[in-house]
Order: sequence, then structure tokens, then C-alpha cells
Amino acid sequence: MTIRDIARECGVGVGTVSRVINGQPGVKSETREKVQAVVNKHGFVVNQNAKLLKEQERKTIYILVKGTSNILFNSLLEIIQNRFEALPYNTSVVLLDEYDNEAQCASRIFYEQKPLGMVFLGGNPDIYREDFMKIQIPCVLITNSADSVVNKNLSSVSTDDRKASAYLTEYLIKCGHKKIGVIGGELKSSEVTVRRYESFLETMKKHGLDFDYDTQYALSKYSFDGAAAAVKVLLKNCPDLTAIFTMADVMAIGAVRSLSDMGLSVPKDISVVGFDGISIADFFCPRITTIRQKTELLAEQGISALLECIESQEKSKHTLLPFDFVEGESVLNLYKNIEKS
Repeated sequence: MTIRDIARECGVGVGTVSRVINGQPGVKSETREKVQAVVNKHGFVVNQNAKLLKEQERKTIYILVKGTSNILFNSLLEIIQNRFEALPYNTSVVLLDEYDNEAQCASRIFYEQKPLGMVFLGGNPDIYREDFMKIQIPCVLITNSADSVVNKNLSSVSTDDRKASAYLTEYLIKCGHKKIGVIGGELKSSEVTVRRYESFLETMKKHGLDFDYDTQYALSKYSFDGAAAAVKVLLKNCPDLTAIFTMADVMAIGAVRSLSDMGLSVPKDISVVGFDGISIADFFCPRITTIRQKTELLAEQGISALLECIESQEKSKHTLLPFDFVEGESVLNLYKNIEKS
């Protein structure tokens, strides 16, 4: 005997039976008595486990993490999960490859699981714009801006990548570096990479410095081993580099390790900068010069934007956050070095 069977026998809707069983208002007294009589006749008992499961499903927030080796995302994930533990929501984590279409994955989850909302750690709303426009529940993209997507359900919170990249490039140039290589992701599949690279190029051009993509750019996933391999290719194609701009701290660390294996010292022989400001970069030797993203603020504002859409039906919003520059030990000031010599 199910709720549908009771509704059919009473000649009422399933919603009416549900309200009677759960003691909710909105049912006429004679109808309530009729339904209750049928419930008693068949000894119907609500399956509390199934009821609890459905309630949990309706309160689940899915977190889609793009890039299985991204330490920054792992830090953000830990903060977000800790915050949700104090809230009346459950979380479910889905790990995606760096090149997956996260918006298509989100659509599948929506139709199969019916979550209350979603958090994207990483994503490409410009590349997958049409798929992001189809998302039908409140969601927030953290670490990339989604202001180009017309969707009232989609908010975003991110660091100003262009300003941060320009600042880091300016720092290298002020330290006397003119021949700079780049280790970054695929431009066709990573919007964050595109923004950081375009800003790097603009800054180089502003100072009248040349850059040849074919010889001075090396492709890598956002991982230690990817950058360790990429730096070998980079130096083979352009052996006279004095500095390397990497798109992430994990790339910087992987590159430094590989350079050491090649008999090169950082920063004595070649300088390296990173991006993100993950904790391991502070304890690495040499300490990585980098851009530190404000992970606590990214997580807090991301959760806030999502819950405002869920609980108060607020409009989506897109926020750019400031960054911190960390002057580590991985960059040699060539001007000071000349003075010493």
C-alpha cells in the first residue's frame, strides 16, 4: 500500500493524502476524516527512512571540483565543507578532470539527483556558455568570473586574475628580466589561463619586450609533474630565459624540482614565479614568489552568494576580490646582482 493507492481509493490527490499523513493544514475536515479512515483500514505507516532520504536529497548542495591535482581547490573544498557542517544542508563532492565540461555534468546531476544548489570550484563559463545558461538551480562559480553568462541562477566570486598577472609580470621586469618564459594550461580550454596569459602579454608589450609563443610558452596541466616535464621543453626551445612565469604554485614547484634535477639553481640561474599562494609554497625551498588568493574570502563570499539565491531568491551577482603579492626567494634581481659583481 502506497500513498498513491490511498489517494486512488479516496478519490483525492497525492498531495492531499501527504498533508493528512503529515498533519499539515489545508484539507477539509470531511476529506481529512475520509483519508484517515482509509489509512487506518490498511494500517498504513509512513516509511520514515524514505522520507528522511527525500528530505536530505532536497537539501543537498553538490560541489564540483575541476582538476584532481589542484591544491588551491582542495583548500577551498575543506573550508566550504566545514562551513556547511554548521548549516542545515548536506554536501556531495564530484571530482572532474581539468578538461571536462563541468556545466554538462551539472545538468546531469540536476536531472538525476535534484539538488538544492551547486558550487563550482573552477570552470569555464565562456567556453561552455550555452550549457551554463541551462542550469536551473542556484549555483556559484568560485575562482572564475561568470559575468558573461546570462543566467539568474549563476553567481561567481573570483580573484582579479588580470591585475594579479600584470602585477607579477611587472615585478619580474622591474627585477631586470626581459626574456621570460611561461608555463600554462591550454588556452582553448581554460579561461583563467587565457586571462593570465593575455595580461602577461599586454604587460610585456607595454615595456617593449618580445614574446614568441612557439618557443617561450610550454603547455602543462595544473600539476607538479606536468610542469616538471614542461620546463624541460621550455628550456630546450628557449635556453636563454632568465625567468619563468607559471600559472600556479604547483607548476612553480614542479618546475623548480625539475630545474634542480637539470643542475640549475633557482633563483641563481633562473627565476620562477607562481600563482595562488598555497601554503606549501611558503615552506618550499626556495620560498615561491607568488600571488596569494584570499581562499577564506573566496569561500565565504561564494557560500553567501549561493545561500542568498536559495533562501532569499536574491539575484545572482559577480564579485572580483583583491589579491596579495608574496615576495619569496625564487626571483633574482638582476640589477642588484650586476651591482654586486
